[in-house]
Amino acid sequence: MTEPRPVPVVFGTAGHIAHGKSSLVRALPGVDPDRWEEEKRRGITIDLGYAQVDGEGVEVGFVDVPGHEKLVRKMVAGATGMGAALLVVSCDDGVMPQTREHFDVLETFGIHQGFIVLTKADLADEDTRLLVLADVEELVAGTSWESNEVVFASSENGEGIPEVRAKVLELAESIQKRASTQDAFRLPIQRAFSLHGAGTVVTGVTESGFLNEGEEIEVRPGGKRSRVRRIQVHGRESSQVGSGLRTALNLPDVEPQDCNRGVVVCHPASMREGKLLRVWLTPLAGTPPLEHGAEVQVLSGTASMSGQVWLPPHASDAPNGPWLVDLELEEPVAFVPGARVLLRRPSPACNWAAGDFLTYGSFRLRKRDQKLREQLLSLKECLAEEDARLLALVEVEGESVDVATAAELVGWTSEATKAALERLASRGEMRMVGSGQFVAAGRVGALGSAVGAAVVGWRRKHPHRLRIPIAELRTRLGKKSAKALDALDEEDLKLVGLARLPGTEWGLLDVELEPELKKMADQVLDRIQQGGLMVPRVSELSAELQLNEEGIELVMQSLQDQGELIDVPGGLVHPRAAVEALRDGVVAQMQAGGLDIPKLRDEYGTTRKYLMPLLEYFDACGVTERRGGNRILRNPEARV
Repeated sequence: MTEPRPVPVVFGTAGHIAHGKSSLVRALPGVDPDRWEEEKRRGITIDLGYAQVDGEGVEVGFVDVPGHEKLVRKMVAGATGMGAALLVVSCDDGVMPQTREHFDVLETFGIHQGFIVLTKADLADEDTRLLVLADVEELVAGTSWESNEVVFASSENGEGIPEVRAKVLELAESIQKRASTQDAFRLPIQRAFSLHGAGTVVTGVTESGFLNEGEEIEVRPGGKRSRVRRIQVHGRESSQVGSGLRTALNLPDVEPQDCNRGVVVCHPASMREGKLLRVWLTPLAGTPPLEHGAEVQVLSGTASMSGQVWLPPHASDAPNGPWLVDLELEEPVAFVPGARVLLRRPSPACNWAAGDFLTYGSFRLRKRDQKLREQLLSLKECLAEEDARLLALVEVEGESVDVATAAELVGWTSEATKAALERLASRGEMRMVGSGQFVAAGRVGALGSAVGAAVVGWRRKHPHRLRIPIAELRTRLGKKSAKALDALDEEDLKLVGLARLPGTEWGLLDVELEPELKKMADQVLDRIQQGGLMVPRVSELSAELQLNEEGIELVMQSLQDQGELIDVPGGLVHPRAAVEALRDGVVAQMQAGGLDIPKLRDEYGTTRKYLMPLLEYFDACGVTERRGGNRILRNPEARV
């Protein structure tokens, strides 16, 4: 007999404690999802349980969740990977508190496919059934579940069980998720244990991507790696696993304590981790007001963490949200942009708010971070558009990225990320800079604005300068923007108003001296050029030109920035034209047979006081080279 084909859709249960979720699952496949002795003894589910429903050549995975209000975090863990759900309500109770909380979870995590099962139908007469049905209809009114079917069932007498089973199989075939070849492999861990002779085994529902036996994986957070020794899908050996399937992986190179619930197994370098989350958050209806700095329990994927929520300054103006908030966690987590997040109030416990994870931060958002807020809001708007999401993430990152960094940002394979970057570049939305580096095209403009602001601040204190020290600009821009700037090519640098120079300074384009300084600089340059290599002292220039010495020193610095004057070691400043003429004379002499210093001195009307430092300067520039007591010609075309 042919084994049934695993369908990549996992069904889950949702509902209040003791409403018959486990009994229903047990009645469908004949497998008891409760695996702990305490669960069997007490008749309630306290942890996630698993089973399969086989039929008509297919196999559907089931995850059964606990219904107790103290175990909502486990319900969220079970919801991870669910492709559809059975919302279970017993006919002898109707809608109860955890029915509502579990339904919030289904809505929050986008589980819209499924149907409603009204269990314990054997205990209800017709009038009671109608009352419970009305109660449920009120719960789902106006939601994505409003049109989902309702089935009355009883695990005791079998009423409705064949219908539930048939609907599960039919729905599973109709909603099979199309596996994406773009997303990297991710498996949020639901269980981890050690198996004698094999090592660590982790289980869960594969969220995305594909994984082959023998591949290397990474555990996030933490970063520990292991080779995948064996794979099981729905309890049977397999050489590959894809998204939507119940999965077990044998990872011999990590320990069970490295793989607690909440950890994600993924392809290496395909996810980021952090403790400060940027989240687009909406308070749930009918909940107490969310306060700035409130302690919260954060649930997403299989992870459950404690933390604090920090609201934006304008939160009081929009008490019902949504808001861009910071979630500061006690422990790091690994998410990809777009991951759904549920916030619970720790005490008295209740679901509080839900939202979308956008990215990680390195500092809490402040009032002055308006530009970053705008970028994050743009990211939120395009989470559903793949190329636009990648572009927005690179914008928020604020620096150039290579393919590997971009893949880690967005959670895709390297191949898919490279193709997306190239598409964006072909449309002019990104620019390739440096070697294999990409920057958002808008980022060049943003960098230009940032550079402009930094230069204005610099020249406010140094109005005579036409260059800016590299270290000074890096400090004013910040590490990320400075790194993006370093990756720009010459054409892009022109767009942001900079020129790359040898040494430790940037050249400033499109900046000019104030008229008074420019007039003074023209006077000083004209007088210095008249002297050739015999440069007058500042005091002499001051007396001759009737200018103050401090002003002369400032404009001489400006003339150096423009390249009109050359600062020669030893505190001497010479006009460029005279220095280049001397360089040509030195080269001509050496090409003709040797260096004649007295002849140079006489020909250029100078003294050894000025000539010898200039010859040493030519050594430093690479025109000549000192060997013992002699000089040789090294590069006659070297720039001075």
